[in-house]
Amino acid sequence: MNSNIVYPIIIIINIFCGVGLLIGVFTDPFEFLSPYFKGKIEDELILFAQSIVNVTAVHQIAIGLFISVLWKSKLGNESNKKVFLAYSVFGGTVLLVALYNHFFMGGGPPIPILILIISATLLSFYSSKFSKY
Repeated sequence: MNSNIVYPIIIIINIFCGVGLLIGVFTDPFEFLSPYFKGKIEDELILFAQSIVNVTAVHQIAIGLFISVLWKSKLGNESNKKVFLAYSVFGGTVLLVALYNHFFMGGGPPIPILILIISATLLSFYSSKFSKY
């Protein structure tokens, strides 16, 4: 797959995930936190969760921006493969945590965000093996 197609897809997915998390935690925090906490959700808990989620969300946006800088650097084919392999390792670790939270902690990212994380990780891994510039 052409790296000029893969880079924008990964950038969009990361920025979309980050913005989606920010919108979710700040527009309706009770709905966002209800799968994780039973009982009454206090304001202190909302502020605590928002402080964690906004750092995670901005991290996702920053990864998207970081990848966009690498894309604009016009790296060669071998360098692109290394970038995609590094991103697939990053995405794989994020995916492991997300799956652990879904299966064992009773929560995790919303399903659309999880699908986007899986898509970006698989796309980058595939591109690390078969990328063309």
